[in-house]
Amino acid sequence: MKVLLGTTNPSKVERFKKLLRGSDVEFLTLQDLHITAEPQEQGATPEENARIKARFYGQYFDAVICNDSGLYFDTLPLSDPRQPGLNIRTPMGNKRLDDEEMIAYYSRLIHSLGGKVQALYLDGMAVWHKGHVYSFMENNETTRASAFYMVDTPSPLRHPGWPLDSLSLNRHTGRYFVDKENAAPETDNVQENILLGEYRQRLSAFLRESLGLEEMQLKLVKASMEFEPQITEMLEEWFSRETDITPYAIRRGDWRNFSHYLTTLEAGPDDPQLVPDSTFFCLDEKRNRMVGAVNIRHRLNERLLLNGGHIGDGVRPSLRGRGIGTRMVGLALAECRKLGLDRVLMVCDKDNIPSARTIQSNGGVLENEVVVDGVTQQRWWIQL
Repeated sequence: MKVLLGTTNPSKVERFKKLLRGSDVEFLTLQDLHITAEPQEQGATPEENARIKARFYGQYFDAVICNDSGLYFDTLPLSDPRQPGLNIRTPMGNKRLDDEEMIAYYSRLIHSLGGKVQALYLDGMAVWHKGHVYSFMENNETTRASAFYMVDTPSPLRHPGWPLDSLSLNRHTGRYFVDKENAAPETDNVQENILLGEYRQRLSAFLRESLGLEEMQLKLVKASMEFEPQITEMLEEWFSRETDITPYAIRRGDWRNFSHYLTTLEAGPDDPQLVPDSTFFCLDEKRNRMVGAVNIRHRLNERLLLNGGHIGDGVRPSLRGRGIGTRMVGLALAECRKLGLDRVLMVCDKDNIPSARTIQSNGGVLENEVVVDGVTQQRWWIQL
């Protein structure tokens, strides 16, 4: 697989080779494709800028990886104009600096701050693949674990493309980043080393998934106390981003009271307002995390026959656009067969193109369109 890196920096090529070691990937750079155009990076965070770049370079290539970093000094308030932030090469709105100019500029700035500062990078990553943008940014805990020192006296050694490594010290060994032996002793702050190792594993997994290099192992499971951590983690993300969540069944109760939440997921036989149903959560067994949920109605009443259907499904926001919905509905259809259903109705908004594609991929045939509460709905039948 060929992947374009949205950079001309040779050191970044080596970084991604290490992250995707063992994968059949050939990396190309902007220079290789003679791309000189640049996007307008106006994001507020490294993740936003990485997404802007990935979407921009996606017009030139099918698979693209971009990243953006912000440099922050602990001694300066975030609002201080001297804070490098996202403008590491264009500090305080000045002209773009080359590598040696960056070393000279930051040497002077650090000297004015006492000659030594604690610093950290915030790293955002984005992938363009098959018309979708996926992004990733490390959490604060991992960011703090990677903090280091910067000093006003540069090393004579250089890392091409990473000029500030000549001013940066490993905070455990006191050695410059450009030194060959700059790793911390194994006895130094093992917890921080573990955090950084886990971050690299998460980043590598993100890249492999986004590029389609590694398939998820999906399985439908019933909610239980065994899966409380995985379900809670998914719902924390989901509810922080949306309120009108599908399937409706997973928001009938308050998931923060998990033992009671389990009792709300399926309609009981004594509930005259609801038909019998089954709620499943979709587990990626390889990574032991939940990726979505489906609710299956065992039969249809008049309302569900018009608008609702047999299956309601949803994928957590951060994992959409990766084909999970199609596979999850396929697993749900297998559960429908166990119920003795010979055909299944699925309904989606007419303008919900991803849902329509998911249904069609599972054999859906459009019967008609109806208007419900002013919204045009498409009714699809799947023959089992």
